[in-house]
Amino acid sequence: MVDLARPEHPSVSVVIPVGGLEPYLDAQLQALADQDTDCPFDVLLADNTGAQHLGSYVLDHPLRQRLQLRSIDASGDVGAGHARNCGAREASGELLAFCDADDVVHPNWLRTLLDMAPSFDVVGTAVETETLNSAQQLSWTPTVPPEKQGRTNFLPFAIGASMACWASVYRDLGGMDNRFRASQDVEFGWRAQLAGYSLGFSAEAVVAYRLRAELRPLLRQSFRLGYGFAKLRGIYRQRGCPALGMRRVASWWMALLLRNPALPTSLTGMSRGHWLRAVAIRAGELRAGIRYGAFGW
Repeated sequence: MVDLARPEHPSVSVVIPVGGLEPYLDAQLQALADQDTDCPFDVLLADNTGAQHLGSYVLDHPLRQRLQLRSIDASGDVGAGHARNCGAREASGELLAFCDADDVVHPNWLRTLLDMAPSFDVVGTAVETETLNSAQQLSWTPTVPPEKQGRTNFLPFAIGASMACWASVYRDLGGMDNRFRASQDVEFGWRAQLAGYSLGFSAEAVVAYRLRAELRPLLRQSFRLGYGFAKLRGIYRQRGCPALGMRRVASWWMALLLRNPALPTSLTGMSRGHWLRAVAIRAGELRAGIRYGAFGW
């Protein structure tokens, strides 16, 4: 459903959901200032905290003028989806680009999205984890290769940490569904395509993605991921999404049992953190799968 009347050089608004004064936010803003494109853009920080600290941060920031930096109140509900929606409502750009506060976009990030945008309604790119993360973090959270990112066995999607959408499309779809505390980007991509919009994805990894550095936050995040994706599958089964096969689920649990941390890592091929993360994902998946009817034979 690409609109042929769209401008060749659209105005762009970059929306960043912010859940607090991220210690990494300065690095992301500097990376945006270093983009290798002549396309002008503004940056909206969607403040999901309601603490009012972000407004002062923006007023005093050395890149405020260069990035046309603004703080938007997004404290009405908790969640990155809500924050993105608030930012999108206040954005003036014809194209909305989304990234996260704790990552670092590569210099060609915005140019890559802009190159794809004329051909699609929603676009996204792969991310990489080597730049920002320690060996321990990488052992806990192995990353899917770029060429396999943005894929599911139902429909593709654009990763929320590196995506763009025409503002008219985003608003027509009602933005992201904040009832999903995880997999909001997957749900948005599926809903867009089922509504007749097109989605393009580049396997070029143009965002340095930051993984959780502490085990407890990682496990909480992992449970939410498993729960959110199983919930999504259950809700979208009536729209053609394949069920989670019970035999496959049972095989995952059996593999985790056989590769438990009581055995040497040299035999299991999994670090303790990786194993615990996998258990948390499967536990969330099991809980939501039962509740939302995601399982089938």
